[in-house]
Amino acid sequence: MQLPQVLTIQLEIPFCYNSHMKLLLIEDEEQIGLPLKRFLEKQGFAVDYYTDGAVGQKEAQVNAYDCIILDLNLPGKDGLEVAASLRKAENTTPVLMLTARSQQYDKISGFEHGADDYVTKPFHLKELLLRIQALIRRNSHDRREVLRAGNIEVIPAQRVVTRNGTAVDLTAKEFGILEYLIRNGGRPVSQEELLEHVWDSEVDSFTQTVKTTIKTLRQKIDPQKSLIETVRGAGYRIANTSP
Repeated sequence: MQLPQVLTIQLEIPFCYNSHMKLLLIEDEEQIGLPLKRFLEKQGFAVDYYTDGAVGQKEAQVNAYDCIILDLNLPGKDGLEVAASLRKAENTTPVLMLTARSQQYDKISGFEHGADDYVTKPFHLKELLLRIQALIRRNSHDRREVLRAGNIEVIPAQRVVTRNGTAVDLTAKEFGILEYLIRNGGRPVSQEELLEHVWDSEVDSFTQTVKTTIKTLRQKIDPQKSLIETVRGAGYRIANTSP
């Protein structure tokens, strides 16, 4: 069977061992999706393939995938909506977006909605394969990342926090604040910056939202109020815990 023009490649690609890796492919054009699915399976991937955005999103929410290959123009729910919904649900699976749109605005929009990479049609299958593998490698590294501050350890990919080795149950916002403060080291972070990075844009920056969340976060991980410091006129920072 001859591949459609949009899939440009010579098929004499060396086999790449990718067993145990599972991909979700959401592409409504079967003349692209089916050959692409077969190609990726030939490379050793397990591939779930769907042509509807809403159905694909549901599968992404209930199954674990190593990477999602997502077309932009889809029935049911378009690719931008799917990517944004997954990120809102705190799904961190890498998303590679496929589209015929090549304008800079379209690429920026894709990234803003949660895509990790963006490939325009027609694309070269070998390049697509390498991009998928790169996203999986990067995500695998992220899964091993551990952030530390004093007796607190944070594993971002698993959303796990421990204090002296004991798990601490945090809300999503408490976790987001703690992670952001640790990533910024000893730099004071303002309430406005925390609102921008941890909450959505509709939150009123004049509310006591940040102060209230910081208070409950301290009660859970920092009862002596020594780890999260208040910097007058500047915000909050992680204290220097070096001996």
